[in-house]
Amino acid sequence: MTFSDWQDWTVALLVLFCIIRLGWGIFHSVKKGLQGESPCGRCDKECDIKRLYDQKRQSCSGNVKKTKKSCCD
Repeated sequence: MTFSDWQDWTVALLVLFCIIRLGWGIFHSVKKGLQGESPCGRCDKECDIKRLYDQKRQSCSGNVKKTKKSCCD
């Protein structure tokens, strides 16, 4: 085994690890989104995205969809 072969295997393993880690992160992001978790659920500090998300949620909580009216109304 030569030195360049060792380097090639090391680089290949590192690239593979990075691809797996990236895929894992994307998978968990999509999974949390499908479960309805807030994107800022674990955010400790106030940020613009969290503030806008909270404002939107509060403004939409008052808007209740009306059901079909009956013929007698």
